[in-house]
Amino acid sequence: MSIELERRGAVAVMTFNNPEKLNAMTPEMRKQMEHRVIEVRDDPAIRALLITGAGSAFCAGGDIRTFASSSPVAMRDRLKQQHRVTLSMYHLEKPVIAAVNGVAFGVGFNIALLGDIILAADTAKFCQSYSNVGIVPDGGGLYLLARIVGAQKAKEMVLLADVVNAQQAKELGIVREVYAVERLMAEAMKLAERLAAGPTRAFGLDKAMLNRGWAMDLESFLELEAVGEAYVMETADHREGVAAFKEKRKPVFKGQ
Repeated sequence: MSIELERRGAVAVMTFNNPEKLNAMTPEMRKQMEHRVIEVRDDPAIRALLITGAGSAFCAGGDIRTFASSSPVAMRDRLKQQHRVTLSMYHLEKPVIAAVNGVAFGVGFNIALLGDIILAADTAKFCQSYSNVGIVPDGGGLYLLARIVGAQKAKEMVLLADVVNAQQAKELGIVREVYAVERLMAEAMKLAERLAAGPTRAFGLDKAMLNRGWAMDLESFLELEAVGEAYVMETADHREGVAAFKEKRKPVFKGQ
C-alpha cells in the first residue's frame, strides 16, 4: 500500500495504490500523500497534478480497521494528519485534476473534491458514507461539498449517505465530464497536459483568490485582485502572452 508519484513531462500522476482494499487510506498512506503533494509543490518542473486510483477504485475512504477502536488522542492525531493533506492540496498553486475511476467514498470523495477539475469514469460512484459508521465527514468534506452543490443538497448527501453515480455527479456540478473507464486516463492526461502548458503562476493566483474569496468582502477581494494582477504583470508568461497576441500566434508558456 502506497501513494505513487510518476512524472510524465510537466504532469505528476499521483496514484492511490492499495487495490486489495479499494485504495482505502491508511495512516502511512496519509503521511506519504502529504510528502507527495509537497514534492509537487516544490518542483518547478511539475506544472499540473493528476490524481487517480489503482485498479477498479479511486479511494474507498479511510481504512476503518485502522481507527475504529482509536482513543480520542489517536483519532485527533489521525485527523490532524488528514488536515495537513487537505490543506496542502487545497493551497497547491498548480492545477489539480482528479480522475475518479471507481468508488470515491468517505475521505476518497473529499480528496476528489480537492481537484480543480474532476473527471469520472462511467463506473465511478460517490458517497458521503460517514453516517453509515456513525461519524462526521473529515478532510473538509462538508466545507468543500457545500460550496459545489449548496448547503441543502450537501446536507441531504451527508445525512442519507446515498450513492451517487457518475452521471448524477455531473448533473450536480461535481464532475466536468464522464468517460468510458478505458478512456478516462487518456482524457485526464490530455487535460492535465493542456493545463501544464498554461501560465502556471497566473493559475496559482486564480486558485488562491477563489479559495480566499469566500471569506472576504468585495472591497478586500478587489484589493487582493489588484495585488495579484500587479504580480503577474512581472512574469515571463505574461510577457510571452502579450508578445504572442501582438504577433498573432499561440503563446508558449513556461510556468515562469
